[in-house]
Amino acid sequence: MTRRLDPRTALLSVLAFGAIAAAGCGGDDNSSSTTAQTRTVDDQQIEQGIKQQLSTTDNEVTKVSCPADVEVQQGGTFNCSVTYANGATGKVTVTQKGANNYTYALKPGSVQVPGSTVEAEINKDLAAQGVKDPQSNCPDNIIVKAGTTVTCDVSSAGATGSVMFSLSASGTVDSSSVETG
Repeated sequence: MTRRLDPRTALLSVLAFGAIAAAGCGGDDNSSSTTAQTRTVDDQQIEQGIKQQLSTTDNEVTKVSCPADVEVQQGGTFNCSVTYANGATGKVTVTQKGANNYTYALKPGSVQVPGSTVEAEINKDLAAQGVKDPQSNCPDNIIVKAGTTVTCDVSSAGATGSVMFSLSASGTVDSSSVETG
């Protein structure tokens, strides 16, 4: 008497054998076919370095974001994004100088400051100069450019005028540069 094999049992047997065979053929981490790994920079170390070097007493770096997949390459550069306590944002160029040795520089023209932040600083500076209840009106977004001044409209007790000032590289108003007109 021949016994007929249930098709489901046959399929399960084939699958079980396939699973055992596949497990036996798995790769070994110590095999001779491994590829060389690319070394990448320590993005967390760089983010900490940027916070330490680019924070000022007037404006602290509160957030840094660097790419995690940058290859180690002496002389190589890449950009990270920064955010300051006053809401300014910008880009930092990181240059690889050698083993765990980097320089950080704000990318010219990349720092942007919310106009409301600048208005608050100007109002504070003008009040300190004796202007009663100053109200300034600046552009919504101000791009920091070295050697340039920004002009905002200002009013106080019915009088109107303008104020000119320059910004530090990190986007704070240089109090000594504030001039009313």
